[in-house]
Amino acid sequence: MSPAPTTDDPAAAGRRLQLTRAAQWFAGTEGDPYALILRAEAADPSPHEERVRALGPLFRSERLDTWVTASRAVADEVIAAPAFDGLTSDGRRPGQRELPLSGTALDADRATFERLAAHTAWGGPLMPAPHRRALRESAERHARPLLDAVADALASGDAVDLLDAYARRLPALVIREQLGVPGPLADPFGHALAGCRRTLDSALCPQLVPDAVALARSEAELTAALRESRAGHDPEAVAAARALAVGAAEPTATLVGNAVRTLLERPGQWAALARDPGLAAAAVTETLRVAPPVRLEHRVAREVTEVAGERIPAGGRLVILVAAVNRTADPAPFDLARPTPGPFGLPDDLHFRLAGPLIGAVAEAALGALAARLPGLYAAGPAVRRRRSPVLHGYARFPVAAVRAARDLSAARST
Repeated sequence: MSPAPTTDDPAAAGRRLQLTRAAQWFAGTEGDPYALILRAEAADPSPHEERVRALGPLFRSERLDTWVTASRAVADEVIAAPAFDGLTSDGRRPGQRELPLSGTALDADRATFERLAAHTAWGGPLMPAPHRRALRESAERHARPLLDAVADALASGDAVDLLDAYARRLPALVIREQLGVPGPLADPFGHALAGCRRTLDSALCPQLVPDAVALARSEAELTAALRESRAGHDPEAVAAARALAVGAAEPTATLVGNAVRTLLERPGQWAALARDPGLAAAAVTETLRVAPPVRLEHRVAREVTEVAGERIPAGGRLVILVAAVNRTADPAPFDLARPTPGPFGLPDDLHFRLAGPLIGAVAEAALGALAARLPGLYAAGPAVRRRRSPVLHGYARFPVAAVRAARDLSAARST
């Protein structure tokens, strides 16, 4: 794993972050679609993604020294090629000079992730749930009191932030239980995990200096809490636990938010899920396809290699536009009833080899329980995306409310 980020000289790190942000900004003003994606100003980045596609199977962002693809064929080739990995051949994160104070919990190469995966396998040292069904049942158990609290808040007539009240709390509870974090450390663990929510975005987009410093501090606090968990003081077990926690928490919350938003925009689809919570698995698969919680996957060439007719030098960076790749492979609209092949990327890709199964199981439980408990749910205002979040396109807030009659009927059925 990469060394933890340092805060010894935040002023110097801040200047470097500002210079990197300036480079992305100026490249965007020159019309570079990848830079415009990284600027993360648009509510919908898909027009910029489609511009990358129009520029060919492999677009070269000259100012940002990065190759970018929206092609499924190129993406499949890069993901499978041993020449591409998460770190350089000497173990460095690509771009770590340009992006100091970035979270490092997910920095590893293929070989390291394969070793860490032994710790997080079903029924393994860190994941006592023996299979997906057991993990889903655990998540459903944790969901019930959270949804009771949401329903009580909605009964007062106020809107509730779906992410902070439910979608972020549920995976944090499940992760803490699975990793065996002691009860007295529940609050410090939860606070540190919440502070790591910008980790994925920070790998490609410079964060504000206070946020970057807080991220580095949160990762250190999370590591300290995990040393008192089931992982103990085994460095590899702690690294596996940290990668699992950080890799699962915010992507799961974003996946749930994306699924609910997509379903509520199609009332017939939300009603179908409310009638049959067993459709939650289809909802997760469809959301991973049309609105994935991780939109950018990055790789570095460990040796000179050729992709789509372009020579990528050793150390060359390549970014896959996951949402655009899925549109290439299957452009059909969201539909719970339509059989669909598995989407590209999450949950089986490099960074999510550890967290992918947990993300899918918890999101499935979260959606099924939410639709069954609050069938009258509706968006109470626009969902607001976080600034500087090109990877997750994460939520700042997502206000929801519920139709009273449907809410009362669901409560009556549950008693």
